[in-house]
Amino acid sequence: LPAVRGEKRELFALSEPDAGSDVMGMKSNARRDGDDWILNGSKHFVSGPCMPDFAIVFAATGEDDTPRGPRKRITAFLVDVGAAGFVCRQGTRCVSYRGYNTYELHFDNVRLSSEKVLGDEGHGLELAGKWLGMGRIWVGATCCGKAERILSMATDWAANRKQFGKPIGAFQATGFRLADGAINLRAADLLVKDAVSRAEEGSMSDADAAMVKVFCSEMLNKIADDAVQIFGGMGLMEEMPIQRFWRDSRLERIWDGTSEIQRHIITRSILRPLGA
Repeated sequence: LPAVRGEKRELFALSEPDAGSDVMGMKSNARRDGDDWILNGSKHFVSGPCMPDFAIVFAATGEDDTPRGPRKRITAFLVDVGAAGFVCRQGTRCVSYRGYNTYELHFDNVRLSSEKVLGDEGHGLELAGKWLGMGRIWVGATCCGKAERILSMATDWAANRKQFGKPIGAFQATGFRLADGAINLRAADLLVKDAVSRAEEGSMSDADAAMVKVFCSEMLNKIADDAVQIFGGMGLMEEMPIQRFWRDSRLERIWDGTSEIQRHIITRSILRPLGA
């Protein structure tokens, strides 16, 4: 497959200006026209590679009646960059991950053949859930790697930077930050490994992935912020890598589902079996 071989680069287009965490509030829609589909709508905060080849776009294709009221049917489509009516342009710049590209996508009566439907019609959310679930594990793993590097840098600084005649790491205010970071990093690492094991067994739940995402991203944020404090003024200088880790870590609590959404998923998994 070209995308698997790295010959094709894709965008994952789910979020919209008025539908971020509230996926069911999306306004992008696709209607049938003979054997084809006509796609309209907009997506934003779409991050991905430079010069993408196609986008995986989620759009409403109807509604189902449920005990909780009407529920949109979401379908995933493959849309080639350059398709008539499809505009892909550079989005606003983010202070985190400055090397990442952020795009805005606009669809104006984009005609798609039925072959461009990814998976089954109306089952786009299931596909998105699987991607997001594994994506959250990936976020957790990368957070652990970054936290390990930050903690190593902060430890070296604390061991060599001297104030009042001794290394600043000898002061509890600094040393305890390093200790707490080591504890939380170990816990995060074990949480990731447990989720990966469950994923390989086919038993990983949405709550498992959510726990990894929220714990690891917040762990990284705490370690990065503590590292800036340990470095003092030098921690915020552009010449120092710590400031970049600090900026980049903030996004981890937002993309692929905010910390609040992760906690909602976990709460739901706890209460639903009890009928709440």
